[in-house]
Amino acid sequence: MINIEEALEYYNKKASKKVAQRFLFEYKKIVKILKSNPFFQIKFDEYRFVPFYKFPYIVFFIVNEPKKEVYLNAVFHSSQNTGKYPS
Repeated sequence: MINIEEALEYYNKKASKKVAQRFLFEYKKIVKILKSNPFFQIKFDEYRFVPFYKFPYIVFFIVNEPKKEVYLNAVFHSSQNTGKYPS
């Protein structure tokens, strides 16, 4: 699992501040989408995921339908071993 701050730090150092800002913008856009429509297909047990559009990351989350809450569980780099994904 990768932390958002770690990804930002990586892009800031290895690419540029502008790339890091684009990454953060895309992450915030995904969070906004999940607030309005979190019902993406369930992939692993109760976990759902949505991929970033321009970056190789996947956001895993759980939806508590009775409480109408979304819990972000993890942000993975898509090249990581799928054995690390939530199960």
